[in-house]
Amino acid sequence: MQSQPPPVAPARAKTVSLLIAIVMLIAGLGVGAGATYFATRPAPATIGQNTICSSPFITNYSGCASICSSGKTLTIGMLLDLSSQLSDQGTRAKSVSVLAINDINSFLLSGGCNLKFTTAIDDYGLVDQTALTDLQNFEASGVAVVVGPLNSGTAQAILTSANTNHVVLISPSSTSPALAISNDYLFRTVPNDAAQGLADGRIFVDRGATAAIIIHRDDTYGDGLASATSARFQALGGATIDSIPYDHNAADAGTLDWTTTLNTLNTDFNNNVGTYGGAGHIAIYCVCFQEYGAMIIKASSYSGFPWSTIPWFGTDGEATLTKISSGSSGPLASQVKTVSTLFSSVNNSKTLNLYSAFTSKYTNLICDSYCLGSYDDLWLGAVSTLQAGGYNGTAIQANMLAVAANMYGVTGPLTLQPSGDRLPTGYQIWSIVTKSGTPTWVLAGNWDDATDAVTWTSGSGPP
Repeated sequence: MQSQPPPVAPARAKTVSLLIAIVMLIAGLGVGAGATYFATRPAPATIGQNTICSSPFITNYSGCASICSSGKTLTIGMLLDLSSQLSDQGTRAKSVSVLAINDINSFLLSGGCNLKFTTAIDDYGLVDQTALTDLQNFEASGVAVVVGPLNSGTAQAILTSANTNHVVLISPSSTSPALAISNDYLFRTVPNDAAQGLADGRIFVDRGATAAIIIHRDDTYGDGLASATSARFQALGGATIDSIPYDHNAADAGTLDWTTTLNTLNTDFNNNVGTYGGAGHIAIYCVCFQEYGAMIIKASSYSGFPWSTIPWFGTDGEATLTKISSGSSGPLASQVKTVSTLFSSVNNSKTLNLYSAFTSKYTNLICDSYCLGSYDDLWLGAVSTLQAGGYNGTAIQANMLAVAANMYGVTGPLTLQPSGDRLPTGYQIWSIVTKSGTPTWVLAGNWDDATDAVTWTSGSGPP
């Protein structure tokens, strides 16, 4: 496993509000010490007074002051997958939550608040009913903010309950365009897949593809991203040969044998390879989670494997997952030159400080953009609670967009669209390569939304 954090995409010029520039709130300029800074840092003599609620960031002074001095310990729930196809992401989110809560509580104490936060973490294992039961238990215990769930299918399954019972969901990784709904209780600190589809379609063209075969989960995430990428690729002049859904429940349970999916892929490729100019012009695109590893193991038994001579393309559901790059799937993922996109956070000193703190504490883990997002999500929930003046889901939901617009996290500016989704920025391009005999994820390039340009990292890409 990698022991170093992934590199961050170069920062892009942005228009940042004056308030962000002045306040630079959340995650501090020194992550790990709870050191969050306002326009001027309180002098030692004022520590112990309420310097948080009197900052320009908080407009609800009386409400903030009331909860700040309440002496309460408030629980933020976390719905994470720790045992199924997104367990890599879930484990990272659980780990970084320890750092986030320590930093939040240190920040509150340094600003004169005796309020504290803690987390309650439930493993829903990508099972919708389990997540719903967990959410209902959170609701019954007075939890008003939940970080998660990680996947869009589950977010869709529990959203009615969250809306009805006024529980704010903040997901670092749910991306389906179908959930871009204004005034609901789901907020997502990543862009939805309309943006990732733009990136992936452009990358197909950049690598020389004129046609694509899409394999995808048959859930709201897989359907949405497959559709968005197909539409983008076709708008750029490409052709979608086929879009092949597979049973995501069987994949999550580890019982899918992939025969039907791969027989269709094999037939599609062989019937069209001559039409589209050869094996170097058909993209194989997999909208998967870590079951991608099981799929390529099965695919390697086919005589035509790996079919295409350009990379197999993946998505944020696969990027940086060690369960794909390790074990028997690792060499095969390297052989097909797996390339996967991942939302690109904006490089800043807070990001680098968190990487350092995370790597020091968790030497066998990496902190990817969704790990960073989980850290920011906990801060967003905590600061929205201060602004709301109480741990009340209705008030927190009403304040979320305004609070996020004036926060700068370890992933950069947290500005959300009216739908509650992150404003698009760019995507990293990760690839599995074999280094010193070990298949490893490396940062191979970036796609920039402002220019619609792909830039490959010197020495790592293009594959």
